[in-house]
Amino acid sequence: MKTYLLTWNPEKWTFQDWPQALDDIAKLGFYVCQWSCVSNKPITGDAILLKKTGKGLTGIIASGVMLSPPYQNRHWGKDKAAVRKQYVQVKFDRLADYTKGEIMPVNDKADFGFVPQASGCVLTESRATAVMRRFHEYVSAPVISTVIPDPPKKKRVGLSPKTRYGIFDRDAFTCRYCGRSPPSVKLHVDHAKSQAWWRAQFGSLTTEQDIDGKTYDGVNDPKNLITSCSDCNLGKSERNSRPPLV
Repeated sequence: MKTYLLTWNPEKWTFQDWPQALDDIAKLGFYVCQWSCVSNKPITGDAILLKKTGKGLTGIIASGVMLSPPYQNRHWGKDKAAVRKQYVQVKFDRLADYTKGEIMPVNDKADFGFVPQASGCVLTESRATAVMRRFHEYVSAPVISTVIPDPPKKKRVGLSPKTRYGIFDRDAFTCRYCGRSPPSVKLHVDHAKSQAWWRAQFGSLTTEQDIDGKTYDGVNDPKNLITSCSDCNLGKSERNSRPPLV
């Protein structure tokens, strides 16, 4: 038994039945089709490896066996209906889903001893055995998905200058706790329901919540914001206060 290296370049021919091939492999354990082969020496039972070539990722994506000796059929190329081309019937028994980047990379000269220029070149027994073993191990290995951790929940959300000024203007630039105004004090915008309390109660600081019969568009809803001097704000810390009457 010999092993032949078949090739496929997506830029020249579209493997339209690829989803069906994957489905047949999953359900039946094999997928049968014809493939171009330049050699007239393959016989039924010879092994095959399929290499994706062309742009992007390249490498071995399938293995299987020959189901027929070579035969002539119409060419698959555009405007070549009258041209005959040589094919073999093949049965793929393993497929790597190249659409998901599952391709076993190879080094042509190191792994094959040559750079394949056509589909259907024969491999030496030792090289074929080594590459076939590597590919079978590759497709049988579990696919390890990259774990993308959820972004950490924000402990605080900031206020835009426009929102900050709007609260100062609404409250007449006066601390709603002590009644002092600049320049004797520095003004802050305080959260009546603190961000710490909000996060503990609802998890998200930005989702809409109903509190005491009122709907808040997140912790930075103007109904939850109040003008405070620095002394009152720092003294209040993370405790809650009564929301402003707006």
